[in-house]
Amino acid sequence: MAMKVTNTRQQLTDQDFGSAMAAVLAKVNFRREQKGDHTLASSHEILGILDEEYDELRTEVHCNMHDNQVDELEDIAVAAIFGIASIKSGGIDW
Repeated sequence: MAMKVTNTRQQLTDQDFGSAMAAVLAKVNFRREQKGDHTLASSHEILGILDEEYDELRTEVHCNMHDNQVDELEDIAVAAIFGIASIKSGGIDW
């Protein structure tokens, strides 16, 4: 007899969202210190960074390493923020 698995979805709280946003902001600031405030060069560079981070997330999902998954999701969010800022600033070449 197969065991039935049910997933009841919890409601996220303002604190849950606040904690996630604070973690992403902290990582944005860390990356700014680490790499500087320059724009990404192109849409292709943005996509390449997101692709790489996505591949790293996929690996952690297959390994079922939740803490590492959070790290990779933060990296994806940071890359997206840098990409958005680069495009909106007019700083990408192509």
